[in-house]
Amino acid sequence: MRIGFFPNMGKPNIIEILNTAYRICKDNDIEVYIPDDIEEYDLVNLLSIPTSHVLRKPDIFKQLDMAFSFGGDGTIIHLARQIYPYNVPVCGINLGELGFLNQIELEQMTSHIKRIANGEYVIENRGHLHAKIQGPTGTQELVPIINELVVTRSEPAKMARINLAINGGHTQMYPADGLIVASATGSTGYNLSAGGPIMAPDNRSIIVTPIAPHLLQSVSMVLKESAQIDITMPSREKQLHICIDGTFEYNFSREEILHIESNPVYCRFVRFEDQKFFSTLFKKLSARRDELL
Repeated sequence: MRIGFFPNMGKPNIIEILNTAYRICKDNDIEVYIPDDIEEYDLVNLLSIPTSHVLRKPDIFKQLDMAFSFGGDGTIIHLARQIYPYNVPVCGINLGELGFLNQIELEQMTSHIKRIANGEYVIENRGHLHAKIQGPTGTQELVPIINELVVTRSEPAKMARINLAINGGHTQMYPADGLIVASATGSTGYNLSAGGPIMAPDNRSIIVTPIAPHLLQSVSMVLKESAQIDITMPSREKQLHICIDGTFEYNFSREEILHIESNPVYCRFVRFEDQKFFSTLFKKLSARRDELL
């Protein structure tokens, strides 16, 4: 079995953690590969990895049976976005705070890597989203959306006016701080903070949740996987801001249409049979609440 290590090198004790994970993999006859964009940390010598197992992206993705993400949810989302076209499943080793997407805690590395070597895991196919901006001068494809796309005003604390159409029919104009369009994976992120629903990760529906809308009645909508979403703005708006997964930013104007739909290719995540999504989720949320009290 061939597994790639994709670490967030800014995490505390990351070299020690990678060394431990590498030894466990070696003990279970797993070959380890690393990307060449972390060569500056000299992992080849620190972990005794053969130089033939250091490959550039995307070549490394073509060699792997699985990819390990070492970090928080941001790290695994970044990896999933790059690797999903290669049909490689991702398994997260949690070095973050909540780590909703990660499946292995540090203290579980020995037991769970052994379970992976023995084939004691399942693959979960998760839906994600695709977006493009269509305008008079052409079409701009945006990066794949693993969690959510958020539309707001560029200026902070200013209300936006956002037109929403579903399957070609105008639905509503939202006077709000913004509008979230999320996948099931993103339902536990910004969507949850804005009062949106939590969805099981294998649910491929699309969630639309307004942020602080200036309306008497405000609800999220859960749409079919096949839904076609178009976002525009009324004439009084000149430009709106787009943020994807908290990282990638774009602007679009009133002459343009933001189109969002499901991506036909799924992201693949590793799961263990004894891990129950909702019990794990509420356990982590309860732990966060206790930390803050």
